This record gives sequence, structure tokens and C-alpha cells, in this order.
Amino acid sequence: MKILFLHGWHSVPGGVKPTYLKDHGHKVINPALDDDDFTAAVATAQAEFDRHQPPVVVGSSRGGAVAMNINSGDARLVLLCPAWKNWGTANTVRPDAVILHSRADDVIPFADSEDLVRNSGLPFWTLIEVGSDHRLADPESLELMLEACILDDEDDLQEEPDDILQKDWTRLCYTAALRWANDAEEDWLVVHGSVWSDQLGKRIEHAWCERDAFVVDLALPVGSRIVSKETYYRSGNPEVRNVYSSEDAMLLSVKNRHDGPWGESEQFKE
Repeated sequence: MKILFLHGWHSVPGGVKPTYLKDHGHKVINPALDDDDFTAAVATAQAEFDRHQPPVVVGSSRGGAVAMNINSGDARLVLLCPAWKNWGTANTVRPDAVILHSRADDVIPFADSEDLVRNSGLPFWTLIEVGSDHRLADPESLELMLEACILDDEDDLQEEPDDILQKDWTRLCYTAALRWANDAEEDWLVVHGSVWSDQLGKRIEHAWCERDAFVVDLALPVGSRIVSKETYYRSGNPEVRNVYSSEDAMLLSVKNRHDGPWGESEQFKE
């Protein structure tokens, strides 16, 4: 897969992060960006994007600001400690963006990425806390960067029924999870539990689906409803209460005449 990697201020092409992506089999376009002229840096990045049309753009620090300020079409943005408040005019990102940032970053405040998530109206798990400094060059950070880049290429999950993925499921998370598990060709688990709501400032009851290394949460914005299980649990810290096979979930729905959650007295008897 082609990846456009945009380096940070006073960094150079061929650093640890683009090399890591290259070593894992990807074709990495890693242009030298002007350190003094942000407009020139954006022009260089835009030219490289237009020439190669990569499906993923990774931007580190100032390179993250560059990534946010180019016209990248439908490409996935993976932003590493993005310095969007320092350079450029863009202050939002699309729903499929992934942001990695260390809370211990002493160059670009972690709060800047929290503001970016809020500005964009995205769920809190868009922002993944990782690493111990601004560089994000430790093994865990590099692995998560790679995972964020290859997520859509790992499986054919994007070929699931488009109408379900596109539909507005506001306040219908239990019905949505049941519908997905019932209609999908693969065997999905229906999970009932709770997640943290930034908007309400508390945990809320919630339902989602899981299969292997993936989660489908139809309460997320369209375009980012299929996420890796590791990312979902790392960022959202969901608390699982009950897990059902798709068949059991459907039977419980029929038995209790509602889609959930089902109390203790509504479960199947042993």
C-alpha cells in the first residue's frame, strides 16, 4: 500500500517512523518539507499526494498540520501529535482520522488533540494515548501507527451491507447491534455494556458487535463504524456486561419483545 508520510519540523525523510512503515512492506512517499515556509511545505505535500494518490496520509507533528491542510480526498489521515494549532488554518478532521498522542508530550500539548477531536465532533476513541514523549518512536507507538494505516486493508469488512453502515442509528444502539449481527454473513457477537460519553460526562449503557480483531459500533460517525478491537478497547475503555451469539441475541429479542438490554430475569435459564 502507498503511504504519504509527512515529517515534522526540522526532521528529515527516512526517519524511524517512515522506515518502520517501509520495513512492513508499504511503499512510503516521504518528501522533504520546507521548515521555514509552511505554504511551500503544503504545496510539496499536495504535489506528492496528487502524483501518487495514496490511500493513507501520515503526518507527524508539523507534518500533521500539513496533512490537515492538503486536499487528500478520501485518504485516511493518521496524525501523530499533530501541531495544527501552530501551523495552518484547518481545525477539524474527517470521521475516519486516527490521532496518536502522548500525554507526556512536552512539545505539542495532548490537550491540543483533545480539542481537535471536539472540534471535529468525533468520539473520544478517535484519539489514542500512547508513548512517553513527542517522538512516538517506541515499539508500541510504531505498532499502533502501522495498525491505523492498514486497518481498512486487513479485511473485507467494508463490503458489509452498506445500508446498515450508512443508516442513522441515534439512540438505537441495541437494535443496531442486533441488526448487524443478524444480517452480516459472518458470525458476530452482540456485546452489551457501557462506554464513556464525553458529551454527557458519564458512562452510558451501550451495545456493539465484535468479531475476531474487529468491532462494529453503529453509534460512531459514518465512515468510522468499523474499528480494530484493540483501538476500541484502548481508547474507549468499554465495560462488558453480557456477550451473546447472534442467534441467542435474536432469540432473546423475540422472547422479551425488545432489543435490549435484557435484565437478569430476561436471560435464558440454565
